[in-house]
Amino acid sequence: MEEPKSLSYDWQYGREELFLRVDSYMSDDNLYIGLYHMEDGYPESFADLTVNLPFAPLGGINEAYIDHNFSKEKLRFIKQHKLGTIQPDTASSGYCIFQRVAFDLKKLAELDPEGTKRFMERNGIRQRDVPKQKQKKKQRLQRER
Repeated sequence: MEEPKSLSYDWQYGREELFLRVDSYMSDDNLYIGLYHMEDGYPESFADLTVNLPFAPLGGINEAYIDHNFSKEKLRFIKQHKLGTIQPDTASSGYCIFQRVAFDLKKLAELDPEGTKRFMERNGIRQRDVPKQKQKKKQRLQRER
């Protein structure tokens, strides 16, 4: 088995080398992303990156809400590794507010090919149908020059 690609995750307790596991929630097939690290040679769950809020609207199959535990660090991690685009929308549950993110399925497929493939198959998505992430206006303007 191939070693998973690790990404640096900075938080108040230091730096962790983590890898992603992509799957879907059993109740509704919404996107699940877990953060894992290797411990004694075995994958060990570090944290959930996403949380399932079946009542909250999503704008696409590639979208999910971010778990509120250490959410600032998780959002920074998503930006740092270009895993997706943070959306302006949030959802509330109890006393918690959850940020919505549109994940880049092609980037997720680079980091967890098997998990992303299963997620896409479960949701009727073919690899060639995955939309490219929209470029930010600043990046487009620089290319046009």
